[in-house]
Amino acid sequence: MVLLAGEWVQAWLEMSITFLVAALGVVGLGWWVLRGDRLNRAAEASLEKPAPAESNEAHSKSAH
Repeated sequence: MVLLAGEWVQAWLEMSITFLVAALGVVGLGWWVLRGDRLNRAAEASLEKPAPAESNEAHSKSAH
């Protein structure tokens, strides 16, 4: 009985690389989505803050 070690070793290596690339892709996509969500939440929070009240001094000085 002859063991064809070359075939299964090469197949195992190729599948390992494939799963590694897929896992990195999933992690990268997840990071990208969470990063975008964080940026969206920060932008949304800045829009919800009330605008600072403008000083009435500039209006009162120009009226005199």
